Amino acid sequence: MSSKLSKMLSTAVFGAVLGTAALAHAADFPEHRVNLVVWAGAGGALDTYGRELSKLLDEQAGWETKVVNRPGGSGSVGMSYVLNQPADGYNILVHTSTLTFSIARNLMPYKLDDLRFVRAMQGEPSALAVRKDAKLNSAKDFVDAMKKDPKGLRVGGYGTGGFHQYMLYQFMRAEDFEAGWIPFDASGKVALGLMGDHLDAAMMTPSSGLSQVESGDIRLLGISTDERSSYFPDVPTFKEQGIDLDGMVWRGVSVKAGTPDDVVASIQAALDKVQASDEWKTFMQQQKQEDLAIKDGDFRDMAQKQLDTQSAFLKEAGFN
Repeated sequence: MSSKLSKMLSTAVFGAVLGTAALAHAADFPEHRVNLVVWAGAGGALDTYGRELSKLLDEQAGWETKVVNRPGGSGSVGMSYVLNQPADGYNILVHTSTLTFSIARNLMPYKLDDLRFVRAMQGEPSALAVRKDAKLNSAKDFVDAMKKDPKGLRVGGYGTGGFHQYMLYQFMRAEDFEAGWIPFDASGKVALGLMGDHLDAAMMTPSSGLSQVESGDIRLLGISTDERSSYFPDVPTFKEQGIDLDGMVWRGVSVKAGTPDDVVASIQAALDKVQASDEWKTFMQQQKQEDLAIKDGDFRDMAQKQLDTQSAFLKEAGFN
């Protein structure tokens, strides 16, 4: 056998071995526990999603998972944790569209290409919320009050530089008023802030205080859906009230950039099982969430478009 032919055969055999190893790697993932790194504190909407996802990955895909809460820094703490782990899929970041706003505002030292976007799974609007005893009865009442006295109402929500603060920025821009922002490190604490009289008004997802919203202890004065939400048919949209404001936060999962394709494919297959389950569909109905299944490149493209839009808005509005 010539040396050239011997080399070709060796290369072919080596390639076949590599291919077999890759298939085995994909088939075996995960070989041990997977961490779901939630970049918010316990008790909020993102944490609730992460914990349900963990439970169903265990039940539906046979995984062993653990929820790890890493709140702070507008998402930077959780993202930093994942990016400092190996790119092997064993630390999955559970995050929101706050990612793009934090990057647009230079609140985190990362870029979209630091992540491999896996799947957006939930979508939910923002809403203007007040306590049941508030004198405000509409979003226009809120605008009038803020124009009369920009410091007269304590306004806040989840996170600094997150989706809800971005919605408030757009609200301010659309209606020409000023407002402060009191941040909370978990969305669940925003409803408690309202109920405990630490806030007069909040921009929040309805699921952040769902029991209080359903009981009437918290009233929603406006919601950022394009049309009335079937989940909240009695709540007028901002647009119905003449306010040009709409938008939705997504929640999803990503891994560190460089994670092998076969590992990502295994994660996608596990998520398919979760989203096909009756338990997931019931959870989404109970939490009043839009069920999304935006994968891979489409997910990354959506995030890029949001980043471009938000960066342009913030620059034009003079916030950057």
